[in-house]
Amino acid sequence: MSRDAERSGASIGQVLVIVGLLLLYGVGAYWVCAELVFGGGGGEVENQPPWWLKVGLPAVVVGMTILFVTVLFQRLKAAKTDKYTEVKD
Repeated sequence: MSRDAERSGASIGQVLVIVGLLLLYGVGAYWVCAELVFGGGGGEVENQPPWWLKVGLPAVVVGMTILFVTVLFQRLKAAKTDKYTEVKD
């Protein structure tokens, strides 16, 4: 197998894993946050999660998403100007 085929296979694999994780992370985070913030249909006060959990968990999810996207864009920008990409083993 040629080196180019190995690189393209690895790139395709990385893209598939990242897209899959983003989909799972996004949908899962949405479901959890929606369940906590809007409640599960049980109107009793005893069954409702505490206010700090309703605010804290969505804040963590949104914060981690922002950090992930920021780091992703920084890495993509750095990869374009990486001077070591042409160095051979």
